Amino acid sequence: MVHILDTLVRLEGKFDNLGLGRGTGGTTDMTSPDGLSSISEAFTALTRTGGPDEKTYAEIRASRRHLTVPHKVMLWPGIYIHLINTGIEAAGDLQYVLEEGTPWFNRLEILKHPQALPAILGLPCFSVNPNQQDATHASNVAFPTLSIQQIQEYSDAYFNTFNVLYPLLSRETFMNDIVARLLREGYADGDVGGVLALFVFALGQLAIEGVFDQPVGNVNGVSSGWRGGTLEHPPGLPIFNEARRRLGFVYTQCSLENVQMFLLQASYFEANARHLDFWRSTVAASMACQVLIRCEDINWSSPRGDLIKRAYWACILNEDLYHLDLDLPQTGIHTMEDEIPLPYFNGNPESDHGHPGGANTQQLRSQMMHEPSHFQYHFLAMIALRRLIARIHVIIHQCELPAANFKAEPLWPGSSQDVAHGQETPSTTSGQTTENADEYGGPPVAVIREMARQLDSWRALLPRPLQWNDNEKFNFPSGDPTSRRPNEPLFSFEQGSIPIGHRFNLDIVTAQLRTRFYYARFMMYRPFVYKAMHFPELMTSDDYTCCALAVKSACLWPLIMAPPKNKKRLVPHLFAWTQNLMGILLILRMCSINDCLRGVVDEAGVVGRQEINQTIALILEWIQDVRQVDGVADWAWGIFEPLFSEQT
Repeated sequence: MVHILDTLVRLEGKFDNLGLGRGTGGTTDMTSPDGLSSISEAFTALTRTGGPDEKTYAEIRASRRHLTVPHKVMLWPGIYIHLINTGIEAAGDLQYVLEEGTPWFNRLEILKHPQALPAILGLPCFSVNPNQQDATHASNVAFPTLSIQQIQEYSDAYFNTFNVLYPLLSRETFMNDIVARLLREGYADGDVGGVLALFVFALGQLAIEGVFDQPVGNVNGVSSGWRGGTLEHPPGLPIFNEARRRLGFVYTQCSLENVQMFLLQASYFEANARHLDFWRSTVAASMACQVLIRCEDINWSSPRGDLIKRAYWACILNEDLYHLDLDLPQTGIHTMEDEIPLPYFNGNPESDHGHPGGANTQQLRSQMMHEPSHFQYHFLAMIALRRLIARIHVIIHQCELPAANFKAEPLWPGSSQDVAHGQETPSTTSGQTTENADEYGGPPVAVIREMARQLDSWRALLPRPLQWNDNEKFNFPSGDPTSRRPNEPLFSFEQGSIPIGHRFNLDIVTAQLRTRFYYARFMMYRPFVYKAMHFPELMTSDDYTCCALAVKSACLWPLIMAPPKNKKRLVPHLFAWTQNLMGILLILRMCSINDCLRGVVDEAGVVGRQEINQTIALILEWIQDVRQVDGVADWAWGIFEPLFSEQT
């Protein structure tokens, strides 16, 4: 385990020495409001004339930074023009996206959920120490409908699902210290442990019913991936409300439990597509975590110190998705990452998990498959991958120094590849040269090649139970090399009508890790798609290959296949994934509309039409389902339904 951690730490730091900085040479950041305004006139000219002229191209070149936020792909000139020219009514709203950016999308979410989750549902309770009650202290209470058996089942379900993705709690400590005390003494106002436990129980009930309960409805004859309760009254809401009622008494405490509490609340909100509530809870967790670390002398090698590390990195992973993918502001917690060690997961790796529980325990246990848990490896791998993704965003989409100034850092110090990697520049890579500064410079090829090596190295260095290659991305993890893997794939287009539950959340956690890898690869090569659409005359043979790799990397993500698509309440970061899928759908559409992209697909031999069409169908199904609860997806469906009418 120590060796794996050291390897991950070394891999995290490889980009820190890349010889790139931010230029200040007069280009406009298209991700900023000023940058959006600077290209609006160019868009107006394009839509007015029906095609670009030299002046328009010059304006686009002058603002050549890519719109990095996924939903802003629709503002790429070629896509913007295509959508406007279709005459689709909803496409007229793009002018507001152009003018306002992310805040306009946030308002769609506010309009979709103008009210908070209903507070009228709660748990009946009775006093457990009425004789001690006086005028100044409320008595502790117990909840008769929350039985010991349910507490066990909900706790097991939580540790089998949500705690696998973000291992915030130690099961042994939670059950022996918090739950045992609550069963003896009841729930008191001001007890952060009681609030923490109620959030866990709510998530546990949601995890069970979100997999094995009935779908909330059908969408065009297809069962919804939202299961359990209703969209407005999700599973576990009465328990969640009891936690929310007690939250105010402990809101400002400076403790580890506070950080955990906010993160658990965030998980419940996102599991029910309350995206802005999730964001606010995540911000609260990040702020509480910063106060805790700054104000307390922490022994990082202690079990409590290890839990603080887990909470910190969970905050980082949550916040990065909302900042990098959705352009929302950071709290500053990322500035501390060099000070915080990686977690070592003290104790027995399996001690954080109990038996899989459920409304019908025997039924649930029989349906759960018995894969071993490797949740620690998944969490550490996500942390390392997160650093690579952050570097991809910074280096490709924000650096303005000419690519010729870059000398790639060797993959490993002292390796035999040092000379080759250290000397590689665009002028030595397959004849690629840097264009004139007045022209579109194009993606920095040498930098991208080095990042591709780093990303592939991250995957190659994963522990064996997590490893896969591109031909195996739908398969079960390798696990024990002496055991046989199931003959059927882990991910498929359809799974049938019987819900599938995997022990230790195997399908969701595997889908998250693999999809995040292909997302990183897609983001890395995506600038070549932009170049193919807007500057086809500058495309080289290497550009064609990289463009094809971008399209290939966007196809058939495991997260949008079955079983994950049928248990959306358990899929983390729904909002970020949905927005990414919207941008990908538009790019896949252009693979049939744009001459250069069509040639890339048909001639490069990297990605096939069947993959593209299957991916389009999966994304359309995803958006049509989540639009029930997602304001942005609901608006976007007004564009996608007529745009893909032959497939819907």
